[in-house]
Amino acid sequence: MNYYLVKVTGKIINGFGGTAQGPIIKVLPKYKDDIGLLEHEKVHVRQWYAWLALGLLIGTLLTLLVSPSLWPLFGLAPFLHSLLYKFVRPYRRWCEVQAYRKQLATGGYNSNDFAVAALVEKYDLNLSVDKAKALLLD
Repeated sequence: MNYYLVKVTGKIINGFGGTAQGPIIKVLPKYKDDIGLLEHEKVHVRQWYAWLALGLLIGTLLTLLVSPSLWPLFGLAPFLHSLLYKFVRPYRRWCEVQAYRKQLATGGYNSNDFAVAALVEKYDLNLSVDKAKALLLD
């Protein structure tokens, strides 16, 4: 059983070949056979699941140990990864570096230049080319 669902669609943010939203991976038709891209997005799906599990655990502990009235916190669990990704630049950098490392390791690409360029230009990470290369190769 897969822990993700792949949807091939032309409706993806400009400049990206794929995106993961929770357990759903969307990929442009021209990248549907790109194993590296799929592995990149699967990293993001696993990151989402990790925060979902942690959020549910914290919600459970708070509800049981502090107050039953805190049960609505369970509703935040599915959004923890997305919120951290959007608002916490170091977390976003960590997520993308992990995903691009996996993509480069599994994709069979001739160069890692596209990954370096993406880290520098697409994610508001404030990285130089040299720093992006160092993060990918460490």
